[in-house]
Amino acid sequence: MMIEKIVIIGGGQASISCASQLRSLSFNGEICMVCEENYYPYQRPPLSKKFLTGHFHEERLLLKKIDYYKTNNIQVLLSKKATKIDRDNKKVHLQSGEKIDYTKLVIAIGSKAKKAPLSDSDNYSNAFYLRNLHDARILKNQLHTGKKILIIGGGYLGLEVASICSSFGMHTTVVEGAERILKRVAGEPTAAYFREIFSIRGVKIIENDFVKKINNIESEVTNVELASGRLIDVDALLVATGGYPEVDLAKDAQLQIENGIKVNERLETSDPSIYAAGDCASFNHKGRCLRLESVGNAIDQGQTVALNIAGNRTNFNAKPWFWTEQFDQKLQIAGICDGFTDIIERKVKDKVSFWYYKEEILLAVDSFNDPYSYMIGKRLIEEKKSPKKEILRDINFDIKDALSLK
Repeated sequence: MMIEKIVIIGGGQASISCASQLRSLSFNGEICMVCEENYYPYQRPPLSKKFLTGHFHEERLLLKKIDYYKTNNIQVLLSKKATKIDRDNKKVHLQSGEKIDYTKLVIAIGSKAKKAPLSDSDNYSNAFYLRNLHDARILKNQLHTGKKILIIGGGYLGLEVASICSSFGMHTTVVEGAERILKRVAGEPTAAYFREIFSIRGVKIIENDFVKKINNIESEVTNVELASGRLIDVDALLVATGGYPEVDLAKDAQLQIENGIKVNERLETSDPSIYAAGDCASFNHKGRCLRLESVGNAIDQGQTVALNIAGNRTNFNAKPWFWTEQFDQKLQIAGICDGFTDIIERKVKDKVSFWYYKEEILLAVDSFNDPYSYMIGKRLIEEKKSPKKEILRDINFDIKDALSLK
């Protein structure tokens, strides 16, 4: 009988979730993880949060202790870049010239930073991105009181770094090209709530404007000109305009691509011996090809892939949830607010939450420093329960009771 050999390309959350789940299912085939970075799989969310502040050290980033891999017979190849998938012969080619056989392949290589308004050829000494530990180490060295930093992008990443830079005493400006911050990921009330907090803390947020020109002296950015004509002097520039799914490997292997590597309900690509999981995978969700860039999604998809590899035919059931920390605010989001028609604001003492409805159907909840509302909202959405809006407006109503309503 042929021994199964699972090759997982990628060293992030989806990869270790898949590998560890396989071992917990008593899968006794070979497992090999191909990691482009020279680090064992580590957590990425803290990179833009407590790692930058120094409250979270590198050893705490590791998703598993290093001896876990040896104990569980998981081979980890560090600093190895996969360059080709030979589907006919079931081999993965590495940049080093090595070739690795597989019986099942998992592509979990995440996403890469959008560089615009910079280009690949730009190499400024004071312009940065934040996608991995190497980037975070470099950015961390730029955090100094009195320095001027411009952050391009008003999504979660840009705002998280802005809050940290401000707390270090930096003169911090955020430029967002859309009409408001968090346009892609949250509703206007959530954006307004954050905008006020950032304003109080002295962070400048410029919306509906974009970078027209980057001026430099030799290899250093000196100032940035916006489309509005405003000129902003900088000591440092961070580009945080989002990411692209890493699809080149899959595309070259002629796998189906649509907003990422397209997968079916079992997370199989158009080749049934190849799976995709995490930020690079796009799946059908309510009739559209969706990608979810979140830890929760990476964990769930990695585990679903493992179940299918182990022979337990399992469909992936998306349960979107996200979180972000900015200053002393922790925002937790359950569900996706796309297509909402109503927003219910629920304010109880110092806690506030926003509940998104499409007609009478609850779609999502944003909760600030309010884990109780978040957990109840998450359960309601997963159980497809939608309490009447007037109930949520009543602050004397305990929302936990909504779970038992018919």
